[in-house]
Amino acid sequence: MSEMIRHRVAVVLTVMSLAPGCTIARGDVKGLRDAGATHVRMETPIDTSITALNDLPPHCGPTRDHRVREEEFQVYRVIGTIRHVKRAPDHDIHIVLGDPDRPDAHIIVELPDPDSAGSVKSPHRDRLALAMQTFDNLLAETGSRQWNDLQGIRVRVTGVGFFDLSHFQVGRSRSCIELHPVLKIEQHRDSPAPPR
Repeated sequence: MSEMIRHRVAVVLTVMSLAPGCTIARGDVKGLRDAGATHVRMETPIDTSITALNDLPPHCGPTRDHRVREEEFQVYRVIGTIRHVKRAPDHDIHIVLGDPDRPDAHIIVELPDPDSAGSVKSPHRDRLALAMQTFDNLLAETGSRQWNDLQGIRVRVTGVGFFDLSHFQVGRSRSCIELHPVLKIEQHRDSPAPPR
């Protein structure tokens, strides 16, 4: 491990130790299992841009496993170009989206595995399962055989605002906001054909 990486890890661990009661994963918030999830305005998404979400005041530090900012009670809808897709160890699907108009602006959006232990306990499990179905539909509609085939596809994503701890994740927005969980992902109809 390089000296710079060791230093960054030490800084994160120090910050966490100075913040009693704080957590890294915030699994209850991510899975809509927290008490505040009932107050998320699910039916009134705000149409915005990835750049606008990047320009929010940053909240990149550790916090408790409940909603702490107004943005975490809001659903956003953005259009972006898929840059990267991977399945994390917790089986969530992580997608990095770029702003079509600003190459330096990007955001992480995540689809929780609806069958994971945490998601099964969520009162919103049906929403999580429906979101995963929209991802499967995206694969079918674009003729993608694997996730990497989705790179370059323009999509419209609807998801709940969530501030994640900065842990040097690829694709993190400047404000540390993500859309997690994703409620819907679909191909943007003005999207170019997938590269082959």
